[in-house]
Amino acid sequence: METRWQLRTSYSGPKPTAALIHSSVSLPRIFLTFNTFFALSSEMVSRVWLITGCSSGFGKCIAEAALRRGDVVVATARQVATLADLESKGALAYELDVTWPDEKLNGVVSDVLGKTGRIDVLVNNAGYILTGGIEEVSAKEVLHQYDTNVIGQLNVARAILPHMRQKRAGVICNMASIGSWRGVPGAGIYCSSKAACSINSEALRAEVAHLGIDVVAVEPGYFRTNFLTDSNRKRAQRRVPDISGPVDAALSALDAKNCKQPGNPIVAAELLFEALTHTGQCMGKTLPSRLALGNDAVHLIPSIMDQVRKDIDEWKALTGSTDFE
Repeated sequence: METRWQLRTSYSGPKPTAALIHSSVSLPRIFLTFNTFFALSSEMVSRVWLITGCSSGFGKCIAEAALRRGDVVVATARQVATLADLESKGALAYELDVTWPDEKLNGVVSDVLGKTGRIDVLVNNAGYILTGGIEEVSAKEVLHQYDTNVIGQLNVARAILPHMRQKRAGVICNMASIGSWRGVPGAGIYCSSKAACSINSEALRAEVAHLGIDVVAVEPGYFRTNFLTDSNRKRAQRRVPDISGPVDAALSALDAKNCKQPGNPIVAAELLFEALTHTGQCMGKTLPSRLALGNDAVHLIPSIMDQVRKDIDEWKALTGSTDFE
């Protein structure tokens, strides 16, 4: 059965809000399909976004981009007080920790749906970077990194997917990283967690595409957010002197990039809004399973792919001869 939305037309009332969306006011309606729905501008239809990790960085920038277009934004963070600025701009602020148990996350989603009636776009943005060599990081530190960056995304998606499946529509954006493509000394655990985000997104995309749900892993390069500051960066407690050379060099390079990253997160957030809603520059474009974001990302990732092809070509005469006769 084709999914349809009711679109209110000829409306000149107040800016769309969660209350307005949930209103029973009788207005003229037309019906539209999934692709058309996301191609419409925010002047015609108000989408509902749920975004994790909105206290700063990409989460906050994406939330602001959606609010500027008149959409309803459910902004979440571990400490709701950090959302005061977004709340003053019209966002609905919720405390949410992506590592919470399912029952608690389901409760938040149920409350959101009670206020907004639906969730159209999920942006899984919450995360942090653990630094330290592979031998240096403890099992506890690794588990916490994965619990937040990987399992946290799965937790939130699992809470929202039943709603999206029921309405046969929705977009899930999982924030990954340029690090998804290459293990960096001193940040290997972080890179592997983001690689997992990308692979999970590819699998989920294939599982729900026939239900009208789109899934994309966004892989940003270096953007000028507070991601590399102490508040979002944790160092492994242990030190192994034998590997300090490559580890310290890589971490020094990260320090040098802090607050000097080439990417503009506000511009990126505007582009992501258009990509996820198929509007503006992105009208008519199909979201890929993995979206490289930033000039550094769109150049580095192809160079890594070239090296992979070179390695395969060099070894394929041997490695390709291992099948049964």
